[in-house]
Amino acid sequence: MASAYMGDIAILEVALRNRMDRQLSLLALEQNGTEDWYMAGLQFDDRTQYQIREAWNHLTPHQRKNHTHGHLIASWTFGFWRNLLEDGGTIHTKWPDQRRADYENDLWRKGLDKTFSNGRQYARAVEERWTRKYALDIVKTVHALRNRVAHHEPLVNGIPLPGENRRIALENATQACFALAMILDRDLHAWLMDNSKMKLVLEHELKPNE
Repeated sequence: MASAYMGDIAILEVALRNRMDRQLSLLALEQNGTEDWYMAGLQFDDRTQYQIREAWNHLTPHQRKNHTHGHLIASWTFGFWRNLLEDGGTIHTKWPDQRRADYENDLWRKGLDKTFSNGRQYARAVEERWTRKYALDIVKTVHALRNRVAHHEPLVNGIPLPGENRRIALENATQACFALAMILDRDLHAWLMDNSKMKLVLEHELKPNE
């Protein structure tokens, strides 16, 4: 089961990061004239800035000179991209001044929402309101499932959701994967429905014992 899930989630992760990268590049190009959004002075919180610096420091001199953008995008974890859909954390300032990143207004409303080209239509179809939090809840569920699989933990008893003191059934976590595909791109969703290994495994698991 874990093998089947990891393959499908890997496709979703690449699709998510590529779409987010594209929208952040467009935002940085509009505001600062460069597509290298991680160096464009966008208002990222301390956590994100630290992860950007760490990724840059791990690049080889050759990587920094050639195809830097692609190497960086590939190096950040699923959690990095999920965090950009959060509210935004503290930005370092001298005490006692405290300032927080505002991802809602500085990222989401300025173009990051367009990562999910079919988000508004999907939310309407399931009678939900399309918001950053709605997208985040779907991504967080897929991320929790991904970590469960990657850490070789059992799936059959459900998926714990970090920070929420509850777990959801594997079937519901699987549905979140298909929902993520749908809000990203209809064609991706159609392809996944036709080729998903996790769908086949889950259907087999849910069949009554004969």
